Amino acid sequence: MCHNSFTSLSDLKMMRARLLPMCMVFFYLDSSLKVHSFTVQRRAARQALDYVAKIENLGNCSLGTGESLDLIYDHTVWNSYALAAVRLANFISKIITTNNNSLASLSDEVLFALVRNNVHLKSFIFGSGIPFEPHPSLRYPLFCPYAYRNENKTKVLTKDLAVEYNYTDPSTEYYQVLRYKDFSNISIVTDKVYFRSGDALLPAVDIAQPVADIDDGHWTKPYFDCGGGNIWMVTYSSPIFGLEQDQKTVIFRGVATIDIELTSIDINQCDLSKTPKERATFDVFRGTHLCQPSTECEFTPGAGFRRGAYICKCAKGYFFPNSNAEEKFYKGYDIEADVDSALNNMTSLYKYSCTRCAPGCDVCIDMSPCLFTRNVVIKVLILILTFIVIVFIIIASGIIFRLKESKAIKSGSPIFLLLMSLGGILMCLQLFVMFPDANEVLCMLLPWPYHLGFVLMYGALLLKTWRISIIFRKGQFKKVHLPDRTLLRHMAMIMAVAFGYLVAWTAANKDFSQMKKTSSGLKFVMCTENWWSYSAYGMEIVMLLFGVYLCFTVRKAPATFNESKHITWSIYNAILLSTFILIVNYFTAETVGPDLIYSMTFLNCQVVVTMTLVLIFVPKFYAVYMKIEIKRRDSLPTVTGKMKSRSSSSQHRSIAVQTTLNGEDLARKNVRTRELKISHSLDLSTNGTLSPLFKNGNKN
Repeated sequence: MCHNSFTSLSDLKMMRARLLPMCMVFFYLDSSLKVHSFTVQRRAARQALDYVAKIENLGNCSLGTGESLDLIYDHTVWNSYALAAVRLANFISKIITTNNNSLASLSDEVLFALVRNNVHLKSFIFGSGIPFEPHPSLRYPLFCPYAYRNENKTKVLTKDLAVEYNYTDPSTEYYQVLRYKDFSNISIVTDKVYFRSGDALLPAVDIAQPVADIDDGHWTKPYFDCGGGNIWMVTYSSPIFGLEQDQKTVIFRGVATIDIELTSIDINQCDLSKTPKERATFDVFRGTHLCQPSTECEFTPGAGFRRGAYICKCAKGYFFPNSNAEEKFYKGYDIEADVDSALNNMTSLYKYSCTRCAPGCDVCIDMSPCLFTRNVVIKVLILILTFIVIVFIIIASGIIFRLKESKAIKSGSPIFLLLMSLGGILMCLQLFVMFPDANEVLCMLLPWPYHLGFVLMYGALLLKTWRISIIFRKGQFKKVHLPDRTLLRHMAMIMAVAFGYLVAWTAANKDFSQMKKTSSGLKFVMCTENWWSYSAYGMEIVMLLFGVYLCFTVRKAPATFNESKHITWSIYNAILLSTFILIVNYFTAETVGPDLIYSMTFLNCQVVVTMTLVLIFVPKFYAVYMKIEIKRRDSLPTVTGKMKSRSSSSQHRSIAVQTTLNGEDLARKNVRTRELKISHSLDLSTNGTLSPLFKNGNKN
C-alpha cells in the first residue's frame, strides 16, 4: 500500500497557497531575466555597430586581429565553406603522421597551392591560411602560407603571413583557442594502405591518423583584419594534428583556416519579422535601427557590413511632413551620423518623425479629413423635435388617464391607448441612441427601443381592434367575454416573442457596426443591417397587414366602436411611407452620410408614431371636447352617418347595428327583424362583454 503525505484536502490547499506565491515570483524573475537578456544583447549589438563605424572611419590600424566584435551570431549557414578548412587540416595531418611528424615532404609551393585552391572557389571565402605551430621540421620559426583576394577580387595573392605579424600572439583568437583546447577525445582512425612496387601491390600497411570534424574547429567573433585583408571578417579554423609514439596521443601542429568576408554581408537592423522566410547570419543586429515609432524600418540590401542600411518610411496612419520632398523617407545613414554628431543625444531623433494623419485615415499625404463630420445643428434640432414629440405623447397619455371614464375614451380601451403611448415613446428613444457617433455598443442597443416599441404600440392597437371584431362579428349575438386582463395576457405573450427575438439577434451577431464611405470618400461608422433586421421588418409588415384585415372585419360595427378608417389610414402610412424611407436609407443615405440617415430615421418615427397617434387620439379628444356621448338608438350615427328613427316600443337606450351601406332602404324586413331582436341597448363595457340588457331584451 502507498502512503499519502497529505492526510486531508486542507493540507493540499495549504500547500498550494504556499507554492502559488513562489511560482509567481519564479515566473516574474524568469520574465525579467528574458527582458534583461534581450536588452543587454541589443545594447551590445548597438555598441558593435558603433565600433564598426569607428573602424570604417579610421584611416589606419595596427597589424593584427585584435579589433573584434563581442557578438553571438549564427555561423551554421557557413558550415559548407568551413568544410574546406576541415579537409585541408585532415590532409596535412595525414602527411605529418605518415612522415614521422615531419613537414619536410611539403614544399612551400605545395602549401601555397593548397591555400590558393580554397580561395579560387566562387564563394564567400576571402582567404585561406595554414598557421603552423613552431617545430624543428619547419624551415622558418613561424610559417603561415596565406592566400587572399585583392581589393578588386580579380586576383589571388599568396604570401607568408608570419613575416608581417605574429599569429601566436595571445590576442589571435582563431589560433590560440584551438592551441590550448583539449583534444584527448579526438577521433583516431586506422587505415590500410596498399602501396605499389613496380607492377604489384605491396602488403597492406596500417596508418593511424587523427581525423577532425567540423565541431572540433572554432568560429571567431567578427574582427577587422589589419595587415591581412584589411576588412571585416570571421575565421573558421580546424586543428592540424600529429601523433605521439604511442599512436594514441595527438600533438597540436597548427590550424587550417578559411576567412569569410563580411564586407559583402549586409547588416539588417530592422525588426525581426514574426514569420521570417529565411534565417540570416547576423540577426543579432535586428531591432537596432533608430527609426521613430511613427515610422517603419525598411531594409536596403547591398550596403555591406556597415550600419545604416535602412530607410525609415512613414508608418500606416502617418505622412511625411515635407510635402515637397522628392524622397518621402529618412535615410538610416543620415540618422546614424546625426546621432554621432550630437554626441549620442537621442532627442535629436524626433526630427525624423512623421505626422499623424487626420482621425480615421489609414493612408494619407496631408491633414485632409477622412471621417465624416456630422452637422451638429441637424442633430440637435432633430433631438429637440423628438423630445417635443415625447412630451406631447406624455401629455396625451395624461389626458387619456384623466378622461378614462368618458364614453369616447372608454370605448377605445384606455389601458391599450396608454400602451400605445408607451410604445411610441420607446420608438422615439431610438433617436437618442443614434445621437452620438455609432459604435459597437450603441449599434447593439439600437434595435431594442424601436422594435419593442413597435410591437407594443401596434400590438395594443390590433388587440383592441380584434376584440371589436370578435364582439361584432356578423351573425353573432351571444355573450362574449374578452376583458382587458385577457387581452393583456395576449399582449404579454406577443412582447415575450419580440423580446426573445431581440435576445437571439443580439447573441448571434458579432459585428454590429461597419465602416462605410460617402460618395466623396469620407468614412463613417454605420450600424450593420443583416437578415435579422430584414426579418424583423418583414414580421412587422405582416403584423400591419393583419391589422388591415381586422379593420375590414369591423367596418360595419357601430360608429362609437368603429376606428377602422383611422386605423387603416395609419397602417397604410406605416407600410408605404416606412418602406419608402427604408429604401432611401438603403440606396442613398449610405453614400450621403449619417446626417441623412438620422433625418430619415426621424421622418420614419413621425410616420409610424406621430401620425398613428394623431389619427387614433385626435378623434377621441374631439368627441370629448364636443361632448359627443353615446346617444339613444334613434339618434346614434352609424358607419354610413345615417340616423335611425326611434322605436316607440323601446324603453331603454339602444344601439342599432347598421349592416347596410349608402342609404339603402332601412325598412327591409330582414334588417327590421334583427333590430327588433336587439332593441335593447348594446353597451361595450371595459371588461369586453355585452351589457346584461342584451340578455333581457332577448327574453322580451
